Amino acid sequence: MNLDLVINTLNEEGKVLAIKTDTVYGLICNAFDKKATNKIYEIKRRESKKALSIFVKSIDDVKKYVHPDNLTSQVKRIMQKYWPGALTLVFKKKDDMLNHITENTNSIGIRIPDDKDLLNILDNINFPLAETSCNISGEKEYNNAKEISDKMGDMIDLIVDGGEVINNTPSTVLSVECNEPIILRVGALKIDV
Repeated sequence: MNLDLVINTLNEEGKVLAIKTDTVYGLICNAFDKKATNKIYEIKRRESKKALSIFVKSIDDVKKYVHPDNLTSQVKRIMQKYWPGALTLVFKKKDDMLNHITENTNSIGIRIPDDKDLLNILDNINFPLAETSCNISGEKEYNNAKEISDKMGDMIDLIVDGGEVINNTPSTVLSVECNEPIILRVGALKIDV
């Protein structure tokens, strides 16, 4: 991976990248860049009311986006146990934070990926990454750079070839907005809450 090229592309307005994650190939962009996040919706043909999640580099970063009341001791234990990893946690978010990717709801999905390239990228930028699986909504996730290039290459600004994804299973999604965690999607990580 050419880190400088990736960072430079992410810093340009309206740019979307496809990159291998620890679960599937994903589409990523600067989460604060509305032009880029809108482009992800266009590329995926995704309904505008379906929120995007974000990648962050550390549990400390989570505090920037999550309502403090939501960071209970139980939630902190879950984060410590399963991150970095294939677990997206859905939190109650801070007011007016990233409304353009959360469709003005009170919820935000956050994950710290267990992937050295993504963590390296996150260490070298000062914004979270909006992220979603690399596919057309409702279709299976693409599992290599050639397939992505063939299916949607003209719409993506940079495809980072990380090789074939073997498992190709998206992250498990767990809502921690209420007192009892609720599994919203069974995915790559088996969890015990």
